[in-house]
Amino acid sequence: MRLQTILFPTENMCGAEELYFHRRGKWIDFDGYFNLFYIEKRKKYSRLDRLSLALHIEGAQAVRLMHDREILAERTLEGLEQEGEYVFELPYHRWESGVFWFSLKVPEGQGESGRKWPKVRGFFDGDVTAPRPVSIAAVICTYRREAYVIRNLACLKEIFENTALEAASHLQVFLVDNGQTLEENAQVQQLKRQCGGRVLTFKNPNAGGAGGFTRGMLEALKRREAKGLTHVLLMDDDAVFEPDLFVRLYGFLAALKEEYSSITVGGNLLREDFPYLLHAGGERFKDFKIHNDHVLTDLRDFDTCTQEFFTRAEYDETLYSGWWCCCFSLETVREDNLPIPLFLHFDDIEYCLRNAENGLVFLNGIGVWHKGFEWNFTGANRYYDVRNSLIAAALLEPDQRPMAVKKWVWRNMITPFLEFRYGESYLAYRGLLDFCKGPKWLFEQDPDRLNRKVRGCFGLEPFEALKGQLAPEEYEEAARQARICRSETGPDEIRAIYAANRRRGHFFKKFTWNGWFLPPKKERKISLISAVDIPYKAFRKKRLVLFEPASGKALLAVRDYGELKKLLRNLLRAGRLVDYFYPKAAREYRERLSEITSASAWKKYLGLEDHE
Repeated sequence: MRLQTILFPTENMCGAEELYFHRRGKWIDFDGYFNLFYIEKRKKYSRLDRLSLALHIEGAQAVRLMHDREILAERTLEGLEQEGEYVFELPYHRWESGVFWFSLKVPEGQGESGRKWPKVRGFFDGDVTAPRPVSIAAVICTYRREAYVIRNLACLKEIFENTALEAASHLQVFLVDNGQTLEENAQVQQLKRQCGGRVLTFKNPNAGGAGGFTRGMLEALKRREAKGLTHVLLMDDDAVFEPDLFVRLYGFLAALKEEYSSITVGGNLLREDFPYLLHAGGERFKDFKIHNDHVLTDLRDFDTCTQEFFTRAEYDETLYSGWWCCCFSLETVREDNLPIPLFLHFDDIEYCLRNAENGLVFLNGIGVWHKGFEWNFTGANRYYDVRNSLIAAALLEPDQRPMAVKKWVWRNMITPFLEFRYGESYLAYRGLLDFCKGPKWLFEQDPDRLNRKVRGCFGLEPFEALKGQLAPEEYEEAARQARICRSETGPDEIRAIYAANRRRGHFFKKFTWNGWFLPPKKERKISLISAVDIPYKAFRKKRLVLFEPASGKALLAVRDYGELKKLLRNLLRAGRLVDYFYPKAAREYRERLSEITSASAWKKYLGLEDHE
């Protein structure tokens, strides 16, 4: 059974060859992140009787089999043997940890940088007595993102057309259409037909990511017996994925030991802009915050990819996987154990940690590339971040003290205000207010209508709209700063955003509320602050151009002391809300969780009571 394919860089996905192999003189080492075989994880979770490496090689002079940095065997290829099919048995039972990989010796000059890699294809093959029956429903939730859907369907079509892949015959795709527009797109429908009936589309109300993914779960449960479905794989519609993701996932699940049949397979998140950077490979939730221990890890280095974080099989129960790519067993996803209706944000945290006892594992090659999250202002998502963090904390951290809750909410209200993002500041307060209304109120809301109201509180405009608000020379200056912002942000600048000391050394600015308690400076030119800047760049400013590098949109914001009075009132109200209503609401979420996470409740929420 194919466990993982030997992969190469591609122009339309990832061109960083160090993620696949490294050139070292006459030898090309296939010891990149995607081509390493991690032994400890397979030993713990899999029933592999035998492991081998099947290769088709053209033009190489020798092959080495490797464990970590040790040469296990070397075979010289001569004459006609330089092209052919080879199967090398690996000493799987000899090792309990480390990584297997292989190396090829190539003719003089072919190993040099810039030369094409040697012609080789192959895979790690595992023998498993009586593989487990596995059939995966890949659930992709989308809202009017036809371009992304078309891209992903084209990739899926290639998988379904490759009849040599066993995984292809054990995969179905459920497109949950929150925007209800896919049926009108001719290209989407054509690609669906070319996938031979393996792609199903479901119209869904715009209930956000949680509503879309849960609809997919419901459809999988409905077809579980008829289609033999065993797992659901949740994937973002705007993620880029390597097709071998499905090969690796199927091979891992089919070889699972019985005691790990319910394990969750998490997905690694790599960045589209710098595809060799791991943005997340499991995160934690504590004190209302998401903690990422390995953000922006450079995967091009062999020593990095063989650190304990990547090789070990054990993960503690505080780790969760984001739903950009996450696979659950249908022993976990049940009609009495579904997500909570959070529209978006934190649904993945709460559900993964609620089911942490089933275990969680991450494997190289099971993951996606995605756009960076720091390029946009939090904006309207501030409402969901606050409200849903409070819900998650109520369920996962019931002993939180009111003062800790207040401080966290106040920080979420004040931070955007320091950059004149008044609507976003209000949304932090609104998130607390709506949390305090309890689960019954939340479940009775029309999620799309509520979302439209939230989105109306903070919105940017196309950058060109500033022409009517700024003098010509100010507009040109703002445009110049925007171009610099978009062109000069590299890995080091992104790492600085996530640095623990990013906001240190600004005591005076903090003490004066970023200059709000001081007169504004006399401006010589317009100031631009982007989503990747710290708030203190707005110190004593009178006007700001708020700029999003990702969207290219902007907003002219002006210091307004009337807004300061509103903020101070809302800070006082927020304190009283926490004192008088937070404990009761938190208790209700814990006590009534089962009422809003059942299939019957979800069908009512999505308007599917008569759904067949």
